Amino acid sequence: MAKRHTDSSTARKSRGTGFTISGLLLVALAALTVFVIAPKLTQLPGDFTSTVTYDGESAQLDPATLQLGEPTTIDATRKVEVTKTDGSTAVIHSVSTANLPTGESVTDKTYAINRTDYQQVKGVDGVDDQAGGMVFSHVRHPSKKPFTIYDGTTDAAQKVTFVREETIKGRKAYYFEGESILPVKAEGTLETLQASVGKSMDTDGTVLPNDKVASFVSLIPGAKGDALRAAVAAAGPEIPANYISTNTTKIWIDAELGSPVKTGQDQTISLYADFGEKPYPLLDLNNLQLMADDASVARLADTAASNAFKISLVQTYVPIGLAVLGVLLLAAGAFVARPARKDDAVVEDRELVGSGR
Repeated sequence: MAKRHTDSSTARKSRGTGFTISGLLLVALAALTVFVIAPKLTQLPGDFTSTVTYDGESAQLDPATLQLGEPTTIDATRKVEVTKTDGSTAVIHSVSTANLPTGESVTDKTYAINRTDYQQVKGVDGVDDQAGGMVFSHVRHPSKKPFTIYDGTTDAAQKVTFVREETIKGRKAYYFEGESILPVKAEGTLETLQASVGKSMDTDGTVLPNDKVASFVSLIPGAKGDALRAAVAAAGPEIPANYISTNTTKIWIDAELGSPVKTGQDQTISLYADFGEKPYPLLDLNNLQLMADDASVARLADTAASNAFKISLVQTYVPIGLAVLGVLLLAAGAFVARPARKDDAVVEDRELVGSGR
């Protein structure tokens, strides 16, 4: 009789221990998912690559009218890929190619960014300085506060501010816009502009003949014209030339992930005569308008939706499910392993005695 009680108690304890161990393992796995697996999932993958294509128009200076000519249809691409990772740092290679009426324009840049918040990482050799501006993505769960985007043409960070909320291909997005007016500094672009202007002005493009500038300002009326003509008259035979970019950046970022789902720009590059105190615009040399095409926008939105689902699954639903199941198993273990009640044992003894054994 005693052995029977002992065997029953041992079996209960064994089952209870099994439930308890399983419950503890599931709770530990839930914690592991939250603190180890989920953070790795939100990091920029080491094999990441993405290509966005753009449609747009470009207008060039018409020498006959000294105005921008009729715009022509163009296209462009931007390919971004991770070339190297080192812990929390990723080195990304960005190549933007625009097929313009004057030929192919390529901007080739390499940046170092944090794999989690995508901010600039300083002190990495062999990369371009993005001036603190965004080059890949905003942070997850972005606010509506202004932020900066790196502009390769001017090699500077351009401020953009929140305009409104929109729905892009089913994704809630924040639309930001900003304008900058800054000197052109991009290698290749500046040299091309100087060569083109220099050819028509019989200079190297870094300076403008005084008489050519005088012809531009001679027809400007009023006090402004008088001041400019006085400035030209006081200048030497050559006046420094500036090439200024007026750029409007448009970006829609996913309200949950912070990743761009649509981007565009409207940029005009103009020739300025530099009189020292304030440069004066002489000519618009070209205008470029680009917007991510529908196929790219749809793909970016689909990718954002897929990534958001995976992150929510790993950060929220899977850990909660594991934790709840773990707690239930712990409760079951405690219930099964509890000692048998004494009154149950007494009833069993009486039944045995009454049986005549």
